[in-house]
Amino acid sequence: MLLLAAFLLSGCAAKPTKPKLPPPEVAAPPTTPAASRLREAIGYYLSADYHYGGASATALDCSGFVMKTYERAGIKIPRTSEQQFHNGKTVPTEKLAYGDLLFFNKYCQSKYSYATASIFSGSFPKDEQPSHVGIYIGNGRFIHASASKGGVTISNLKDDCWQRSLIGVRRYLPE
Repeated sequence: MLLLAAFLLSGCAAKPTKPKLPPPEVAAPPTTPAASRLREAIGYYLSADYHYGGASATALDCSGFVMKTYERAGIKIPRTSEQQFHNGKTVPTEKLAYGDLLFFNKYCQSKYSYATASIFSGSFPKDEQPSHVGIYIGNGRFIHASASKGGVTISNLKDDCWQRSLIGVRRYLPE
């Protein structure tokens, strides 16, 4: 039994192999100088690994990725996802624009997220505290530093889990 547990845990402890990401494509190129700088800054962090609490060019967490990317683009924003969520301009989801920050609660991390999301739709209370943040890059996609993917990755906002855990959008880019 102990051998079986060790075998199962070794799979969880292994670092996932992270493919090299191509530069993110967008529905339309960024139209402002600030958005263009942000796109260049995103490219700088594409190969970064995930590290909780990290904020370096090679290892960062989700809010560290967002903060450092914006900083590299010349825009200062707060460090944590909670601080980032409580600042910036609130934007309705239907008005998403390149560079907007997307905030998610822990729904995707719960044991119910994948297996029962469709069956119990709306049955779980929506936690309004952010636990994850990413940057919208167009075409329904966002880029973020993900622990489960091992680093900076691109995800589809239309995926069920991301839709259900989205709790807000904030804009930091000047218009």
